Amino acid sequence: MFSRFAMVLCSMALLGLGNGAFSEDAPAQPKTHPVTSGPFEVTATFDGWVQSLGTAEVVLQPEEWSAFTVESAVEAGTSVKAGDTLVTFDARGIDREIDDLKYQIIAGELGIKLAQIELEVLDKSIPFDIEAAERSALVAQEEWEYYQRLGESLEKESTGENLKNIRETLDGSREELSQLEKMYKADDLTEETEEIILKRARREVERGEFLLKVSQVHHDRRLQEELPRERRQKEIANDREAQSLAKTRVTLPLTLQQKKVELEKLAHAQKHLSERLARLQKDRELMTVKAPIDGRAMYGEIERGRWVTADAMKGNLRRGGAISANQVIYTLVPPAGSFVHIDIPEKDRGVLQTGLRGRITPTAYPGSPIPCELKAFSVGFVKDGTFGGLVEAPAASPETKGLPAITGMTVKVRLVVVTENNVVTIPSAAVFADDDDPQLKHVWLVTADAEPKKHPVEIGLSSASRTHIKTGLQAGDQILVTKPEGK
Repeated sequence: MFSRFAMVLCSMALLGLGNGAFSEDAPAQPKTHPVTSGPFEVTATFDGWVQSLGTAEVVLQPEEWSAFTVESAVEAGTSVKAGDTLVTFDARGIDREIDDLKYQIIAGELGIKLAQIELEVLDKSIPFDIEAAERSALVAQEEWEYYQRLGESLEKESTGENLKNIRETLDGSREELSQLEKMYKADDLTEETEEIILKRARREVERGEFLLKVSQVHHDRRLQEELPRERRQKEIANDREAQSLAKTRVTLPLTLQQKKVELEKLAHAQKHLSERLARLQKDRELMTVKAPIDGRAMYGEIERGRWVTADAMKGNLRRGGAISANQVIYTLVPPAGSFVHIDIPEKDRGVLQTGLRGRITPTAYPGSPIPCELKAFSVGFVKDGTFGGLVEAPAASPETKGLPAITGMTVKVRLVVVTENNVVTIPSAAVFADDDDPQLKHVWLVTADAEPKKHPVEIGLSSASRTHIKTGLQAGDQILVTKPEGK
């Protein structure tokens, strides 16, 4: 009892409490800290996500068909073997399309055969058609030249000769009537006979006069209208046949070429139909999707250990749901080892290197840390301001105690960045930045015969509470933990 009381009194004397050295107005003295050297460790902790080794994505990659409507699908978490059915789709639409294409191909083959026959016939008939056109043009030209040279004049002469014959016939009838009238006045024939003959002669004269009148009209019309019209018609016929021949010589070879192109086009279209049919028949196999490997079927796509489309795919993989092309519908997770994806902030990328070791602590099993090693970095950012890292853990470890590492689990990854056995470190709070240049660091060094002074240092890495001093201090120096008042 006495010794404990004596110790308290001694302590008070040392602190100046027994002689009134402490008062309200006395300023508090800054706390000093001895500089030491010893072991130093810097660690970094990151968020991570577990992903199994050898996962296999099940992706619909059709070449032609796009309508995939679910009929049945296995539930997420179902264990399957390679070759087991994962999804079946409604195949009625693609079957109808395949049947329609088959009929189109048959019709196309018949169309090609007909086009080939037409092309052969046209190819053989072109010389005959050109010859016929040349013959027609030649006949029209000969007719036109003859008409100009002789035909038109003969027509005019013939027309005039016809009118002349009719006029002469009329003159003869008139002369005959005159002679009869003279004769009957001088003879003793009976009046009845005389009248009959004279009447007949007069009728001949009247008929001749009418015929002459009509012939004159025809003669004038022939010369003034019909012959000029015939001349123009023959001229046009000659020109038309000449143009027709020129056109035939140009268009028939072009028509033959066009038929060849049309035949090639039909063959090209037929080829596309056949290729499309082959693609559809291949897509028809996708109506039943099978597991590529053994494993547990999980909805959607996993990206760096995170299920990014599981919720959306859960709604699509129901009866009547629609699945789009090139979409990951399942990810098969095999019962194999796993690795961990970590997010590395940009500020930590420079201090990390492959081969660093540490421990993984699963969120589900906080009491079971697992040894690990940093294996790789992403070349670029996986998202704004964040790199990706890959951490490997042993497939079997005593620390896991048989606990499963499930793909998508969250973990904390603690990596040891630096481990040194004999380096100078001080509390991080004792390192200050210059006001003019924050990159320059200093401490307040305590000496026996002077006030604390601002002393520059070069720092290295920092742990949670301590900072490595590369140059500027050595073991045994005394520094202030807080900046002196008024400094």
